[in-house]
Parts: sequence; C-alpha cells; structure tokens
Amino acid sequence: MASSKHSDFESAFFEYGIRYKNFFDASLDMRFVVNRKGVLLEINQAGVEVFRFDSKEEMLALPSIDCLFQDPNDMVLLRRKIETDGFIKNHEVIMKRKDRSSFAAMITANLWFEDNGRVSYEGLLLDITNWKHCRQALDKCQLENINLAHSEERIRELNEKILQMLMLMSHDIRGSLVAMGATLKLLLRGRYGQMDESVHNTLNDFLSRVALLLGTAEEFIGKAQSMSSAVDDGPQMLDLRMDIIDPVLYELEDEFEKNEIMIDSCMGAIPAGQIPVHADRIWLKSVFRNLFRNAVNHGGPGSRIAFGFEDLSTHYRLHVYNSGSSIPEDLRHRLFSKLGRISKGSEPRRTGLGIGLHLIREIIRKHGGEIWYEPRPDGSDFVFTLAKDCLSCRLTGPEDR
Repeated sequence: MASSKHSDFESAFFEYGIRYKNFFDASLDMRFVVNRKGVLLEINQAGVEVFRFDSKEEMLALPSIDCLFQDPNDMVLLRRKIETDGFIKNHEVIMKRKDRSSFAAMITANLWFEDNGRVSYEGLLLDITNWKHCRQALDKCQLENINLAHSEERIRELNEKILQMLMLMSHDIRGSLVAMGATLKLLLRGRYGQMDESVHNTLNDFLSRVALLLGTAEEFIGKAQSMSSAVDDGPQMLDLRMDIIDPVLYELEDEFEKNEIMIDSCMGAIPAGQIPVHADRIWLKSVFRNLFRNAVNHGGPGSRIAFGFEDLSTHYRLHVYNSGSSIPEDLRHRLFSKLGRISKGSEPRRTGLGIGLHLIREIIRKHGGEIWYEPRPDGSDFVFTLAKDCLSCRLTGPEDR
C-alpha cells in the first residue's frame, strides 16, 4: 500500500515537473535558473534569443553569467540583494549580448531552495529597451508640452502688454490730433485773423488729414479693445449724429468725393439730442467707420449710401445701406468669418468685406448686440442692435424681425 502511494506521488510530481517545464520553455519572456556561483542551470529559448546565442547549450556552457552584465559589479549587487531580501523585483540593469551590444533589462527573481539543500535563483528577465525609449520620448513630449504652455503664457502676456501699449499710444496720439484739429478749426474761423484763400484751402486740407488720422487712431483703439475685452462699464450719453456719424462722415469725405458717393439720409432719420447707449464713443465710431468703408468698397463709384435708426423700446436698431448688387447668397455665410473676405468681381481686392466685419461683430457682441446682413432688391443692408440696458433687455436678431 505504501509503495503504491509513493508511486502515485512520484507520478504526480513528475507530471507537475513536465507541466512546469513546458511553461518555462514556452514563455515569451526570458526565464532562467542560476546557482549562487552564477552558473546557469536552466534557460528557455526566449532567453537565448534575447542574448543572441546560437543555442541553449551554448548559454548553459557559460562559466558564469557575470559576462552577461555590462558592469560585473551589477551581478554582485544583485546577488547580495537576493540573499538579503530573498527576492528582487523590477530591478533595472544594463546587460550585454553575445555580440557585445548592450540593452536595458528588468529582472525579477527570488531564492529557490531545492530538495538536496542547494540554493539557486529563479527569475524573469525582460528587454525594456523599447519601453525605455518610449518612456524617454513621453517624458520629452511632456517637457515640451510644459515649455510650450509656458511659451504660450509668455506670448499671451506679451500680447496683452502690446495691446495696452497700443491703446495708450493711440490715446496719446488721439489727444494730440484732437488738439491740432481744434486749433485748425479756430484758424479757419478767423479767430486769429484773416488769411488768404490759398492758405485757408491748405489749412482745410490739413484739417481733413488730421481728421483721417484721428479716425485711424480711434480704429486702433477700438480693435485693441475688442481683442483685450476692454469695454466701458457704464452707458454714455451720446448724440448719435453729432458725436458719432458726422465725425466719421467728415473723416471719409475725400473717399466719398473720389468715388462720387452720394449720402442719402432718407432711410430713417437720426434724431437730434442725446441718445443713451451702452457703448463707448471710440468703438461705436469704429463700427460706423468700417461699415461706411465697406459700403464704399462694395457699392463702387457712383453708388448711394444711407444709414438709419429706429427706437424699438428695449433696444436701438441701426443700419448702413449701400446701393448696387446684393451679395450672392452662397457667399453670405463668409461675411462675418475671421478671414471671409469677399471681393467684387473676379480680381481680388486689398479692401472689402473681411476682417473689418469680423471685428465689428465681436465689438457689438461684447456690448450685448448682434449684427446681420439683409439683401435688398437694389443693394445691401447691414443691420445691428444696441441695448438701452444690457442687463434687462433682450436684443433681437434677424429671426425676431
């Protein structure tokens, strides 16, 4: 009976040994068993391929695995750690192949006590060269992302400073131009004495150029404000005709005359007196300036420009019209896009419906309004709204008309 049980135990042990051997040999990772002297007792085919030997027998014939370490001291430290702790886990080390090329490896091993009392080390070795390269690339990418974020922040801060400088410079230039314009007006009115007609005409031409420069300075201020979100908090009491439209018309007087543009004010009168709007004088002039210039460019020589105003209880509705052909329907979706420039005719033009309309929309939206395009049988109409009270009113767009 005892002999039978012993035979069954040996059979089971033998079967377990075969199963373990099959697992050991079939593993895609290097499996090894090495004694305390560094002699390989067992190695699987994956290990042979990792170290580029010709056969298992060639590796098993090595006097010691010390020759597989790029630095032999690494084997000494590894052996000492296993003997002290009983195991090592994910220990990184540089190994050396048969052809003397090196690679990064990760070793996990533990002490193995055999029945005869001998001690060996059994473990797993992974070639982590590709993993290390991927990790280094990932670390480099993360570092570059951090540097890029810092660069973007520095650029953003620099842009803000540039915008602030631009606004300050434009304000200073504007102040000087206003003073020059006021002095020229006094001279032209004879405040400081009479002058020859030729001198009067020269000063009048000079005043128109100052007005044009003033408009350019205000244009820069308005664009800088639209980019930096610098918007006045409270409404201003403005005379829409005297404070906004008439100064802009005066700035563009030469352009109107050169293109034989007729200004028609019959499409909705602009009332006299102060009109409270939640807006700033500079940006509102910039809106009309861009719309008038677009009307000139798109309407062409000999066209007609009109502007109008309606008081609709909670908001004001304003528009700028130009005669001529309306914008084709398939191009209207590009009107207010950032780079959606539309040219009249087949040849591209330097000015037209493009970045100006995009900025106009941004300015109006920041003040709670909206702008849209309305085709007319004999031209084009750009309509926009201004709130009387941005906090309490609901502005209408084209869908509310």
